[in-house]
Amino acid sequence: MFYIKLLTSQLNGMKKRESDTAGFKLIYLRELRRVKLTLLFLICACIQVSAKSQDKISINLQSTDLKKALTVIERKSNYHFLYNEAVIANKPKIDLSVKDEEITSVLDKILVANGINYRILNNNLVVLKADGDKTAMEIPDIRVSGRVTGANGTPLAGVSITIKGSTGGTITDEAGNFSISVPSESSVLVFSYVGYSTQEVQVGSRTTIDVALVASANQLDQVVVVGYGTQRKIDVTGSVSQVRGEEINKQPVQNPISALQGKVAGVQITNSGAPGASPEIRIRGLGTVYGSANPLYVVDGVWFNDISFLNPGDIESINILKDASSESIYGIRAANGVVLITTKKGRGNKANVNYNGYVGWQTVTNEMKMANGSEYATMVNELRNINGSPSLLDPTKYGEGTDWSHQILRSALITNHQVSISGGGTGSNYNFSLGYLNQDGIVEKNNYTRYTARLQNDIQIATPLKIGYTVTGAYSKSTDIPGGIFHEIYSAGPIVPVYYADGTYGDPSDYNLGGAVTFNPQVTLDYYDQKSQHYRLNGSAYANLKFARHFAFNSSIGGDFAQDESRNYLPVYTATLAQRNTTSMLTINRGETRNWILENTLTYQNKFGDHNITVLAGQAAQRYKFYGFQGSAPNVPNSSEGDMYLRLGTAANSTVTDQGDLSTVASYFGRVNYSFMNRYLVNASIRADGSSKF
Repeated sequence: MFYIKLLTSQLNGMKKRESDTAGFKLIYLRELRRVKLTLLFLICACIQVSAKSQDKISINLQSTDLKKALTVIERKSNYHFLYNEAVIANKPKIDLSVKDEEITSVLDKILVANGINYRILNNNLVVLKADGDKTAMEIPDIRVSGRVTGANGTPLAGVSITIKGSTGGTITDEAGNFSISVPSESSVLVFSYVGYSTQEVQVGSRTTIDVALVASANQLDQVVVVGYGTQRKIDVTGSVSQVRGEEINKQPVQNPISALQGKVAGVQITNSGAPGASPEIRIRGLGTVYGSANPLYVVDGVWFNDISFLNPGDIESINILKDASSESIYGIRAANGVVLITTKKGRGNKANVNYNGYVGWQTVTNEMKMANGSEYATMVNELRNINGSPSLLDPTKYGEGTDWSHQILRSALITNHQVSISGGGTGSNYNFSLGYLNQDGIVEKNNYTRYTARLQNDIQIATPLKIGYTVTGAYSKSTDIPGGIFHEIYSAGPIVPVYYADGTYGDPSDYNLGGAVTFNPQVTLDYYDQKSQHYRLNGSAYANLKFARHFAFNSSIGGDFAQDESRNYLPVYTATLAQRNTTSMLTINRGETRNWILENTLTYQNKFGDHNITVLAGQAAQRYKFYGFQGSAPNVPNSSEGDMYLRLGTAANSTVTDQGDLSTVASYFGRVNYSFMNRYLVNASIRADGSSKF
């Protein structure tokens, strides 16, 4: 994969634009000039026609109310009226017939003649007030214009100018000029521009305001994480969005990706709401119709397909790579985007203890309105009547019936706690954290519990050599629910009780509702017995050596070791005519993942005069291994959780199947970043991957 991007700018002193628009700024400026010249000719050609159509009017009013007369004028012209109803109340009827008469003359005849003064604003808004009314509010119309420049007086195009405390605003043209109407002399104009400090200027008595913006070194030099390194914001040519860990911790979420919802442009997050479930993330739409559409997750240099094991409180920042310029260094695996996650490191010379936690409730919102028992019975009868059959049910017998939604669903508790200890000293730092999450589902019995632990340590062995490691462990368990339970909740007949008076389950077959509604949702939930467990241990270690002043060699190795288990037991039971089972069945699924990655990079970075160049060359090797098996056995006794073994079932009818996958990848990659005067930027990336799958 090869990608190159060139970014230039003609405006002296103008700093880095937002990454999504920077590449085509020059084309925009040239086209803007052409459009303006075209509009100038059109305006000159049409000005006489426009003046005649907007400033002259023909109307015929016979004994017409003043309010209706104003409505007629609004309909036949581009003028609109603003007034208090008391101003036009009790005025005489209007009799007026004119043809192609000036609008001001018409207004004088119907307004001034009736003791009403008016004022026409620049936007054709006509404000009315009673003659002699000194308290009536007038709307000032102050037109302010000016020019916005940057360093050395260079004009800045696209500067945002807003009126503080309102939604009004404008932007500067390619010459840095602007013009805006403000409501009063006390209005404050806010000038903001990417890479520059925001300025606020009060209008006062001035009608011309020239502003010189000052470059914000903090914003321009802010470092963002990119593939295999970091860059200053001013040097980034691709589309990279960053979300700090502080923003993620503000939301009570069990998966850090859920906290990105609504925070990053072009990124769509869909949460299922199920405890422990990973959200679906789409970066700039669907990237493929084959295979997985999920992005690549890179946590401290290790590649993952899912980060549900990660505690949101352990995250320092999340950087999302959204276009080819930023993604290409990761090759074809980055086709759906890349999510780079940097975890927290220790800081300071003393130990810091931090606690972060929350407790909350989850409940169903926007509940669907369902038919009650009486309404459901009526609809069943109507359907039978349409099909030529007599009515079956007496609606008066069922009343409200069973509300299956409230029977199966509940308000659920969620609680999360994290304690971390971090610090450092001469030549080293550390961070250790423990986390606990307990989340009940909104469906009865559903629960998810997660325990996390993380240890990070960096050591400066010598001036040029630094080593470090990060280890994360996670264990989670869940009590699962049947996949079709929501279908049953919204399909079950409300005329069927949960239980009969004798304590047995309500049976839909007793009501002759047909083959599509043969289930009692409470039975489905009570006899579903499945528990899952997930073990995960991953981490990375690195060594970084700086030599020959401009060179840095980095070597890292990372691994991901996971084991997923689920146990499902179907007992012998008889609940309703359709919901019964005569042979118990124990099913066990287990999957093991063993992945590792090794990466070596050599970086050359130098700055001479107005030139800044960074060259990266790298090599990587990866190995993916998965093994899974499924076993099932009938007639396993249900004496206790500890006695559920396949060998206790009937051996003749037991089954065991397994599967596996093993693949390796070898890669070579490189990137060149060049900038001249921080305004002309070149980024070129190349990567070659060889896989055992092909």
